[in-house]
Amino acid sequence: MRPVSLICVVLLLLAGGCASSGGTSPSAKIDPYSGVPDDFSLDVTILAAEDEPQAHRRTARYVLFPDGTLLHDAEPGRGPNTLPGFTRRLSSGQMAKIWSDIRQLGLGTPDGADKINNFKRVRQPKTGHTYLVAVTADGDFWNYTRVVAPGEELDPALTTLLRELAALAWAEDDRRQEVRTAPVRYDFGPDPYATYRDNGDN
Repeated sequence: MRPVSLICVVLLLLAGGCASSGGTSPSAKIDPYSGVPDDFSLDVTILAAEDEPQAHRRTARYVLFPDGTLLHDAEPGRGPNTLPGFTRRLSSGQMAKIWSDIRQLGLGTPDGADKINNFKRVRQPKTGHTYLVAVTADGDFWNYTRVVAPGEELDPALTTLLRELAALAWAEDDRRQEVRTAPVRYDFGPDPYATYRDNGDN
């Protein structure tokens, strides 16, 4: 084979390799978190005249910040004016799932949302439940206010969202399951600073 022909073959192989590397292979990874707005956050208040066993039917507060910080409390007297305590930090995947579920449930845009309300003016209901859900995303803000009479059920979309938040906050339907177990104390051997403490006492 002539040197010129050999050079042509090498160039063709290199060109083919470059062309194939520029395409999208089936195994190419797609970032599943890229669609979550940087300012995505949730503010949820459940006001119950009488707490019921199910997590989404008792007084509670859920606040989810854009960085994944989840605050939660489920104590009588909690309302939209209170900020619950820190519960956990959600992963990027968990944040992406919540945002994806919100969109699939039809809650991901202001379309169909209620008129913007001042949640701080909402009072504890004398009967039934009141649900306050506020969403922030893409520089916009919208909310949902639902009043559920005794014996009635919240609409499925909001129920699904609240159940998901309750699961992420470890809020069990059985309140007794929410009692935190005693921390496990591990024995790492003798105290390495005991000698110094003893010398300090002498």
